[in-house]
Amino acid sequence: MAITKTTTKAIKDASVEEANINNCAATNTKLGADAVTSAKINNGTVVGDDLASTLDLSSKSINLASGAVTADSLASTLDLSSKTLTLPDTAFEKQYANIGLLGFKMAVNESLTVFNLVDGVVDEFNDESGTDEAEGSNDLYNSTDDYYINSTQPDGQSLAFSAGFSMTAITEPDTSTAGTNPTQGSGTFGSFTVPTGVTAVDIKVWGAGGGGATGNTYYPGNPTTWSGGGGGYAEGTLAVSGSQVLYVNAGEAGTVGPQPGSYNGRGFMRGGCATGEGGGGGGFSGVVGEDLGPLPQPDLLTKAPSVYVAAGSGGGGGACANGGAGGGLTGDVGGQTTEQTSANGAGGGGGGQTQGGQGGSGNPASYGAETGYLFTGGIAGNPTPSAGLGGGGSGFYGGGGGAYRIPGENLSMSGGGGSSYYGHPQITSGSTEEGAACEAGGVAIPQYVACTSEGAPQVSGEDGYVLISACQAATATSTTIISDTFTSTTVPTTSRIVVFEENIDTPTLNTDIIASVSRDGTNFTNATLSDSGYVTGSSGQRILTGQADISGQPSGQSMRWKLQLANNQVKIHGVSLSWA
Repeated sequence: MAITKTTTKAIKDASVEEANINNCAATNTKLGADAVTSAKINNGTVVGDDLASTLDLSSKSINLASGAVTADSLASTLDLSSKTLTLPDTAFEKQYANIGLLGFKMAVNESLTVFNLVDGVVDEFNDESGTDEAEGSNDLYNSTDDYYINSTQPDGQSLAFSAGFSMTAITEPDTSTAGTNPTQGSGTFGSFTVPTGVTAVDIKVWGAGGGGATGNTYYPGNPTTWSGGGGGYAEGTLAVSGSQVLYVNAGEAGTVGPQPGSYNGRGFMRGGCATGEGGGGGGFSGVVGEDLGPLPQPDLLTKAPSVYVAAGSGGGGGACANGGAGGGLTGDVGGQTTEQTSANGAGGGGGGQTQGGQGGSGNPASYGAETGYLFTGGIAGNPTPSAGLGGGGSGFYGGGGGAYRIPGENLSMSGGGGSSYYGHPQITSGSTEEGAACEAGGVAIPQYVACTSEGAPQVSGEDGYVLISACQAATATSTTIISDTFTSTTVPTTSRIVVFEENIDTPTLNTDIIASVSRDGTNFTNATLSDSGYVTGSSGQRILTGQADISGQPSGQSMRWKLQLANNQVKIHGVSLSWA
């Protein structure tokens, strides 16, 4: 019997299964409007082929997960000419810094001085070709490490001076002139000119050695030969100012025999002359505040306040004893190692701080020796045939000369050593060291020059030596660095600058380092710089970035950058400029 009607109540739940439904039996017209919902569509069931070729989503909002659209998701060519693209304020500046850094690194790696971009330039300072030296000022360029620096020194570090003076030669011609010593009374002092920025100098002075006695023919029972005394040593730190001139004399060694000996070309600034076979005293060695070379004795006797530092020179050897060594604040007496101004019989006393050494006493009395005085050693006593009498050594005050005595009495006959000095009120940290017999004082000082300041038997002693050292601190200068002109393709309205900078001191951006840009080559607009971090790691080289609106400048396509540096030292390794 045919079924004419089937009600919903007649179909039990789950009685119609997928196997009972033919393909295409359920068509769109047989489905209710709300029959298929999103809950009944599994994830991934609807693919691109299930969608119409054209979808109108203008009334919809599409939210994509962060990172869902990558560069590979886009077409190789995008036409955005009718669109407005808005980026955060820092986005382009950061990318521009990266472009500038990339260009800078490429320029460094490829040894390029200027790396040109389409609308910009990267200048890695491999030389000075990218900057305008005529318009820049104080733009000191370090060609060894390739950077500009606003400093009095090309490396931003203190500059050390070490000026050595022998009798007629110098070690540093930039600051010094040498003395001369052609003949007695006609020589000149050397000089040291204090460099700008130096406020103190260290002075080290070694006195001259005395001459040795040549023999002992007058006293054949005492055949020993005797040495001249070694020079003393003195040092101190002198307060100075730039361009101040210091006058320098390194003492001449005492000679052998009855000669003018250690006159140093200074007339009365000599060691005492010897007689017979004795040795002369060493000459004056020191640093003074005025040129004393041309002055005669009466004028010299008023010049004690001119002396900054002096070292005592050794006395000449006599027929029967070594010469007294230079002081110490008091020179050694002839024939002994005792510091005293009084004579030791025929041996002359050492010079002191306020008086010369006493001349040796003679027998007969008319054979007594001359007492030393300011800057000058005493002359030996009256000679007898072949008697060796030593002269006194020079110093702040000179030692006394050696005298003659008849055989059997005190026969030292040698001169006393001169005194050292550091008592000037502008001297600090002063000290002295006396010589020891024929050995010099101050030989353990690291700057001691070999073969100076010592005495020796039968020959002339060794000359003295002077060393002036100083440290010139590097200071910041007001500096302008300005680039050559780079031509833009259009008239730009905006420019961006990247500065590759390294601190020496601690500069303040936009005060100590000011960057500006020009589009007409003449008028400049400041760019506010900010610190974007180090080039790599903590290398010390920073990336400074800034942007300037140059639309208000006169129209032009002559692009230039300018850096103004002041107050604190910095190194500028390169600059990148871009415009649009």
